[in-house]
Amino acid sequence: MIRLYCGVIMETKMRPQSEKLKRNKGAAMLISVIFFLFISLAIISGLVSPTLREFRAAQVNLSSKKSYFLAESGSEDAMYRIIKNKTIGTSESITLDSNTVTTTITSVGSTQKRVVALGDVSGNQRKITSLLTTGDGEVFKYGTQAGQGGVVFHNNAFLNGNLYSNGDIVGSNGAYITSDAYVAGSSGTISNMRIGQSGTGNAYAHTVTGSTITGTIYCQIPVPPALSGNNKVCDTSREDPVAEALPITDDSITEWETDATNGGITNNNVTISSPTTLGAVKIIGDLTVNSTLTIGGTIYVTGNVILNVNSIVKLNSSYGTSSGIIVSDGYVVISNGVVFQDSGTAGSYIMFLSNSDCDASVTGSPCNAHNAIEISNNSSISIVNAQQGTVYFSNNATVKEVVGNKIELKNNVGISYGSGIIVDFSSGPSGSWNVQSWGESE
Repeated sequence: MIRLYCGVIMETKMRPQSEKLKRNKGAAMLISVIFFLFISLAIISGLVSPTLREFRAAQVNLSSKKSYFLAESGSEDAMYRIIKNKTIGTSESITLDSNTVTTTITSVGSTQKRVVALGDVSGNQRKITSLLTTGDGEVFKYGTQAGQGGVVFHNNAFLNGNLYSNGDIVGSNGAYITSDAYVAGSSGTISNMRIGQSGTGNAYAHTVTGSTITGTIYCQIPVPPALSGNNKVCDTSREDPVAEALPITDDSITEWETDATNGGITNNNVTISSPTTLGAVKIIGDLTVNSTLTIGGTIYVTGNVILNVNSIVKLNSSYGTSSGIIVSDGYVVISNGVVFQDSGTAGSYIMFLSNSDCDASVTGSPCNAHNAIEISNNSSISIVNAQQGTVYFSNNATVKEVVGNKIELKNNVGISYGSGIIVDFSSGPSGSWNVQSWGESE
């Protein structure tokens, strides 16, 4: 009995120790789990925090960009109304995507207006300030604009910038536009083009076929890519672009021709074989330049204008910031190697304007298989305008603006341009507004 008693005593003493050991093991396991949980949370926090910071920074950046474009929209809307003599108050507000831009218009004397547009998106503000002055001028809204004749790109031809056309845009192998392309009307088409680069560039037309678009295809026929030949389906949320009037009015052309005629009339063909200053003058015949022609006033040529290889055309220094004009009733040929020079003051340009409806397909007189304007030269200060005829590029060119009823680019030819501007001409209709300065001020 003593042994049994002792055994009971020993068993009783060992049981608490066993239970204590189990409790210690459970506590150790719990501590391990908690420690692991804290480690995991620390790692997750380390990964999530930078991501959240990047997300917030991206949101701020996006809001800032939206604010900038909002301010730009307000500024452009106000300037358009002022330039077109439409009704506008001293303060205007526009709401886009539930965000508002407030534009303030202040008169500075009788000849200037200051336009301040403040965009605000989620507390991120951007401000654009513009100063407009009165003067003679024409508005070129688009760097490249075509009429009903549209635009034809031959193999590998390209355009750096936006394009607005009232007629079809027709491409060939390798043809492309680096930014947005618009074709107006319910029958407008874009075909066989690559549009956009670096993630931007939309197509706007009733019908788009056989094209690769970086951005969005805004069209009205949602044909699957397998049938349309496009790289994506249409977004039908927007209406077709509307036809845009070409920038130069008949009244402006008539006034330029009158100004030239008032300067004197020459009843013969004129050939520039040595450095010569010419204008204002009306030439009843052709003008051929083989040397240096300094434009001293508006020149009106009833025939053709031929600028031969290595000739120079420049503005007289008296033009200052104003621009000069050569108007032709015939075709204009700008050969390779022609040099253009401004007045010596930034903002002055030379515009060649043809009243001709010539297209190279017309073999007889007066076109003789010429286009209204043919360009084989690089020039960043020239403006070419043939609102009734075809502008044809046979070589790479940089122009400030190009407008034509039809624009055609030869194989492997590329053109670049300066985006929409208001050009102050030395003669012509008065009362327009010119943009003296424009830029972000906040």
